[in-house]
Amino acid sequence: MNLGYFRCLLGCAILSLSSLSHAQDKAAAPALPFNPQDGETVVFLGDSITHQCLYTQYLEDFFITRYPERRVRFHNAGVSGDKVGDCLTRFDQDVAALEPDYVLVLLGMNDGQYEAFNSETVATYQKGMSQLLDKISAIGAKPIVLSPTMFDHGTVKRRMTDETWRFRDRSFSTEYNALMAYLGAWCLEESARRNLPFVNLWGPLNEHTIAERRTNPDFTMIDDAIHPQASGQLIMAFEILSQLGAERRSANGITISKRGKKLVGAKLKELTANDDMTEVSFRHTATSLPWVIPVEQASEALKWGLPSDGRVGYQIAKAGHKLSADRLKIVGLAPGNYEVLIDNQVIGKWNHIALGTKIEIQENEKTPQFQQALQVAKMNQQRNDEIIRKMRGLWSRIKGLRKAPSDSPKAAELSKLIEDATALAEQENQALTAIYEAAQPVERTWLIRKVE
Repeated sequence: MNLGYFRCLLGCAILSLSSLSHAQDKAAAPALPFNPQDGETVVFLGDSITHQCLYTQYLEDFFITRYPERRVRFHNAGVSGDKVGDCLTRFDQDVAALEPDYVLVLLGMNDGQYEAFNSETVATYQKGMSQLLDKISAIGAKPIVLSPTMFDHGTVKRRMTDETWRFRDRSFSTEYNALMAYLGAWCLEESARRNLPFVNLWGPLNEHTIAERRTNPDFTMIDDAIHPQASGQLIMAFEILSQLGAERRSANGITISKRGKKLVGAKLKELTANDDMTEVSFRHTATSLPWVIPVEQASEALKWGLPSDGRVGYQIAKAGHKLSADRLKIVGLAPGNYEVLIDNQVIGKWNHIALGTKIEIQENEKTPQFQQALQVAKMNQQRNDEIIRKMRGLWSRIKGLRKAPSDSPKAAELSKLIEDATALAEQENQALTAIYEAAQPVERTWLIRKVE
């Protein structure tokens, strides 16, 4: 076994343990490492995986619906094909100009050049990442380091005879996924040395893929081997929230109990029940909305051509139960079956035992809070479709023009493109105003009544 491959395998072993060690560190810490407040700005810095505007969009949806009282600003700074050096080149205009409070960094997939372990290539990545983290800290922002994602060798094997696969004629090292683990392990160690938050994305993507392939050998969350599709991007967003911690892990919780002849329920208005406890009604305004993922990842086909299956990733991660539970619990109902209505809409039927134990309705599409959250997510999807991807496309052109000779006619376009991209960056946050307004929880009227 060559030394480079041994190093990659060591990286895999270290990175597979990083989630546990990070969770332990997080449990001991008094404050959450990623908890943006009202008026703060979050920048997502990376390559095409960030340029896809999916894990970033899912994170935006979470914070908008979970903390509707805050006005957090978001800026996508992903550019297809970028390496660390490219991010350093555009840092001042595409990151520092936003005066961010947090910068989430996801790089490495292109930096390894799809080759086997090479000490010079790895050293270049490490040096560039160190410089990038220094620059982020120097502007007063908190860097959050994300490990590189999974490279899916199973997809390579499956699609080598697929004429529609755009990477069919490209050569990939059979050690490349291991190299991504090695780079991630270095990021883990460097983050620990600097006392920075770190998120392991490589481990969960690999673990879920292996688990699913036990029953479906062709399963993948990375259908072109490089770019996570919507399911993988949802897993990424879930892991960022889980590993860094979320202040509000549940969207809403209603608990009603009977003490003698008195009904008790926190933050409920006009809570009443009939004498035989076969009907209960009240009014309630939730603190937040559930985290809802649209079925479609975009309003039009994306250039990556990947499946739109974000809700598959949501189910795999059990994201609803773990990070978005909308719960109802009523203790003391008379034995029997009950229907639950919100704003005169029947959302489902349960027996008194289920209701007395607890039901979760965050994924119930009949609830008005689900539909409200879905509308918010669709509005944010439109913002990403019409503004953010257009802006990131301009930055891709800017990168190409910067490589042109200084006396080239194309070089004259550079300043105009930067102005246009900057204007779009302002629009991306202006569009958030209406989205936040749509995310404000509404008072709902609840009725739980016994049915035959």
